[in-house]
Amino acid sequence: MDRQKNQTEFYSPFAHIPGKYEWCRIHSHSHGTLDTFIVIQSTTDQPVTVYVNSANGEAFMADRYPESCCIRVPQEDLRIHSSNGGRVISGLLSSDRGDIREAFMLFHASQHVLPVESVYGGHNFRVWGSRWTCSGIDLELEAWVEGRIRSENETMVLEGEKAVITCGSYGIIKKLA
Repeated sequence: MDRQKNQTEFYSPFAHIPGKYEWCRIHSHSHGTLDTFIVIQSTTDQPVTVYVNSANGEAFMADRYPESCCIRVPQEDLRIHSSNGGRVISGLLSSDRGDIREAFMLFHASQHVLPVESVYGGHNFRVWGSRWTCSGIDLELEAWVEGRIRSENETMVLEGEKAVITCGSYGIIKKLA
């Protein structure tokens, strides 16, 4: 496999409110491990805003997804934590730039439910409006989230909104021809 054209990545912990917000630790052969908070403006095939807390994260975004907005915050201002065997995930963000200034989310999945395999992407599934496609498999748990999100103009409270915890996600990233 040509590393310049194809990449294999693993994502864990990974929790999200589908189509809105994602907390994801990306394990990349090319850029190492990096934590992200992703804000989806419309769909995942369009550019997004990605908050990162490391030089690895900033380089990952510049190299792979320059079409999207990358906002680097200090390491202590973006944290993702997983507990209870991956069935509880928390994310914390504080930023003085971007649409989101503060976010805290606590995701919970039931103890008694097994993950469901979910195949995603494909050869034409563009990631964040970039020149890369992604296909893979998620092991998903139905979850709910509590927390709050503060922008410059408003604060939104989350109270039991439907969410997804991904016990693990494997992705094959390929450059578009």
